[in-house]
Amino acid sequence: MTVESFITKYKNKVPETFLAKFTISIKKIKGAKSFQLSISMAWILLFISLITFMTVCQLPNGANFLLFTATLNVFFIQSFSHIGQTIIFRSYTPGVITALFIVIPYSFLSYYRLFELGLIDGHLLFKSIPLSILMVPIFLIGNLLGRKLLR
Repeated sequence: MTVESFITKYKNKVPETFLAKFTISIKKIKGAKSFQLSISMAWILLFISLITFMTVCQLPNGANFLLFTATLNVFFIQSFSHIGQTIIFRSYTPGVITALFIVIPYSFLSYYRLFELGLIDGHLLFKSIPLSILMVPIFLIGNLLGRKLLR
């Protein structure tokens, strides 16, 4: 909801650092309109929900947590981009509150419980990293959908 105002505010006041310019250019590429962002978020929510549902449905039969762990990794690591943007711009950036108070605590709790219950271990976590990297383009498809539907 605040992406449009963020882009408007910083369009001409980008700090002279590579990371700041890169952040603004990515936000422009991804789509600065709230509608575009809502399509992207819906795509990501659908994808995460589908993987979670598939994992839960397989629990009685010994679910494989590789795909779920890879998704959790992407969800967790992505939250740090919001924190980094806040540091770069030295002010509020979209998503930082959600990252700090929802995504990071949820992720820590999820990892803790999954390890505690023996559903994942260090080997599975390490094995999930390449799959997490491969998932990033899947999540970015939502950005393309948002831009195409806005036209």
